[in-house]
Amino acid sequence: MVMPREFITLPPLYYRDHFREMIGFITSVYGTMLGAEEQAFIARFEALDEWAQCLYIRMSNRKKAVFSPRDLAYQEIGDLWGGLDQLRAQGFIREIDACDYRACLDDRPKADLIDLARSHQLEVKSGWSKPKLVGFLHEHLPYERFSAGFLRSDHFVPEHKETLGFLLYLYFGKLSDNMTSFALRDLGVVSVKARDTYQARFETMEEARAGYFYTRQLRVLKDGADFRALAEAVDDWPMPLAEPAIGLRDTLLHQIGLAFEKQRDNASALAVYARSGAFESHERSVRLLYNIGAAEEAKARLEAMLESPAHDEEYIFASDFYARKFGQQRTGVYTHLLRSAEMIEVDELYRGDAEFAAMQVYARQGWTAHHTENGLWPVLFGLIFWEELFGSGAGFASEFDHRPQSLKDKTFHMRFADDIARKLGRVRSGTALKMLRETIRQRQGEQNGLFYWFDGLEVLVTSFLTAAPSESVAALLQKMAEDFYALRDGFPDLVLIRDGQVRFVEIKGEGDQIRRHQLARMNLLRNIGFEADICRVTYRTDPDQVYVVVDVETTGGRPPNDRVTEIGAVKVRNGKIIDEWSSLINPEKRIPHFITQLTGISNEMVRDAPKFADIADDFADFIEGAVFVAHNATFDHGFIASEFRRIERRFRHPKLCTCAAMRKHYPGQASYGLANLCRAFDIELVNHHRALADARAAAALLNLVNEKRLKMHLSDAKNRKNITVD
Repeated sequence: MVMPREFITLPPLYYRDHFREMIGFITSVYGTMLGAEEQAFIARFEALDEWAQCLYIRMSNRKKAVFSPRDLAYQEIGDLWGGLDQLRAQGFIREIDACDYRACLDDRPKADLIDLARSHQLEVKSGWSKPKLVGFLHEHLPYERFSAGFLRSDHFVPEHKETLGFLLYLYFGKLSDNMTSFALRDLGVVSVKARDTYQARFETMEEARAGYFYTRQLRVLKDGADFRALAEAVDDWPMPLAEPAIGLRDTLLHQIGLAFEKQRDNASALAVYARSGAFESHERSVRLLYNIGAAEEAKARLEAMLESPAHDEEYIFASDFYARKFGQQRTGVYTHLLRSAEMIEVDELYRGDAEFAAMQVYARQGWTAHHTENGLWPVLFGLIFWEELFGSGAGFASEFDHRPQSLKDKTFHMRFADDIARKLGRVRSGTALKMLRETIRQRQGEQNGLFYWFDGLEVLVTSFLTAAPSESVAALLQKMAEDFYALRDGFPDLVLIRDGQVRFVEIKGEGDQIRRHQLARMNLLRNIGFEADICRVTYRTDPDQVYVVVDVETTGGRPPNDRVTEIGAVKVRNGKIIDEWSSLINPEKRIPHFITQLTGISNEMVRDAPKFADIADDFADFIEGAVFVAHNATFDHGFIASEFRRIERRFRHPKLCTCAAMRKHYPGQASYGLANLCRAFDIELVNHHRALADARAAAALLNLVNEKRLKMHLSDAKNRKNITVD
């Protein structure tokens, strides 16, 4: 029985209460570190009465830049005019002037802007975007003419937005325009974890102001700000004193450099890139120098990178670019790696799911394959260092943070140096597994900012740590402790485990490319002692592919409300049925009379039949590694997947629909229903609408389809072989 959702009603003053909660938190954490402007703002806000506070916070939570009293009719505000008078007297709102012109235009609906332009005999088109209309009016219609005829005298603008934005930045560590996160927390939409103590997100206000500056400039640059003016003021930018402000500064410089490149101002782009410490800027500089003919300078920079690379990605770029441009090699390291990769062929029905296809192939070779990609290492890191990451001394900056500040500012490895050394010692000695299992038992299901819990997590961790070289595991975890964010993605898709061996494999389907950060992770894994390779997956019609043709009978046509009453399945290889499986199933609900008339399956027949949960393992074993086939596969697969979801399991197989395939390969039939196709192709169908009988008939259709599929594949292969190049 599904319980009705309980709706939470927020109190009338919740916006103001949230704001005061945030202000109180900042004051307690930062105290005298706050600047005079922030302290004065907080003091003046606290001196306002309740309605004035509510008014200001309501305005601050809206995207509007310009307000009138008609915009502020909120139930919790008893004295609107008195509140506005107080805000005006204390400097929290002011009258509009020319500097607010563009904001006034932005505030108006597009239709009003068109009317405004035409009323002043300005030619505009209704198809223009609103930003284009705003820009046009701002340039061609003087503010005085706009304000005289279109701006009401009771309009006003909230003040102190910069100060408020900075306070929110101190709290959230990112730009935030409102207090919505608090409301989502109270409604239970956003999960938070209250802690006993919090640390300041920034050690100094200078560091905080630098981070705020660069974060804001990145936003306004994205919104179309004048990048040239920003570049001209680069010497006046605040000095970034620590991570992540340094990274933000470098990112901003890189984006400005890209903007100059787009304008073909190469000299300015190179000058801006030279100020940035970002690898991406170094790369762009080399490419740009080479493109404008300064090949020798580009070569010298590449040689410097090769001599002392900042990290794997820089080395890979430099070696690849140097080899192609200066080493007389026509292909780079990426192409070479793909061409030399292991190649496996799978049935074309796996197209679009190369990883799953490869897992089936490796399973037949005796490997246990896990599709972990970027999931394995955060799990290991989180479980081993759980106490340091999430315990009482972890160092969170607010309840909305899911990762400790020490990971973000790269101080984790220094702050917990002794604990990290002790635990990595256990990893190296092979005794860490007991510690991990204990953490799993104690913390199972707890939300954290590193990984999601999943079925089989403990099995994966156990089998991996049992087989993996312990020194290699410890080496990678040490690198994560030093710079977690640098290693959060790019890891190979699969980890394979067999007889004490571990392999990492990056899977590439047809048309996929190997990306530099993926190559960097593979190099890292290799350098610390793991096997790490690329596997290319190609597709063909595989005559040896195993298919399981399935038919289900149900209580109705709509899962999950309706349930399965019978499953019939036949296993086919090389056109022959090699095994069969069938069972009546207790649907745990009554079978309607019209369904019994159609299928012959009655409530009495299924009363003592097994429930789906009782046969799930047996059926899953029967279909393991096979292609799921059915006549109207979406229907049958959907019902079986729904039954597996009921028992919290996933059902995943490539599908082939004999109905759709017969339409494709045998067009022109009067009907593509199972019975009609059986008559048309002289296929025996006895006891129609019973699962095993229908599955046998559909298996015969599958053989017809596969004859066509194989002929098409052989024809395509022959055509590709005969292609010549002049």
